[in-house]
Amino acid sequence: MSQELSKCISKLTSLKGKCYEHVLDELHLEELSFKQLQYIKKLNSDEGVTVSQIAEAFDLSKPTVTEMIKKFVKADIVYKVTCTHDGRVHYIKLTEKGKAIATLETKTVEHLGAVISERLDDADVEQLIKILEKL
Repeated sequence: MSQELSKCISKLTSLKGKCYEHVLDELHLEELSFKQLQYIKKLNSDEGVTVSQIAEAFDLSKPTVTEMIKKFVKADIVYKVTCTHDGRVHYIKLTEKGKAIATLETKTVEHLGAVISERLDDADVEQLIKILEKL
């Protein structure tokens, strides 16, 4: 029984991985690393962070973050906003594309749900929901 469960969990994990790849392809994000995705998520959780705040949060140097931000600007993932109170300060904010990237996990799970719904009938989906809710 345990071996069968492990195989099923492995299949589900593999299916989620395929859904993740599908969403990455859909958003044209093949070139982003896992770390870069983490940085983008951080930018989404905070409104208007500075290069210094990003560097501190990830224990990186400011030049490293600056280079990363330049790449993100070029890829239309983020944009800079100058502080109205201090022109020397620039906030980094996500574009619509950046926001889509930041919600990649949610989009992946939504796609996984759609794939499962396509493959199972309504009764099986309801049963699966009941089983998963027990976890």
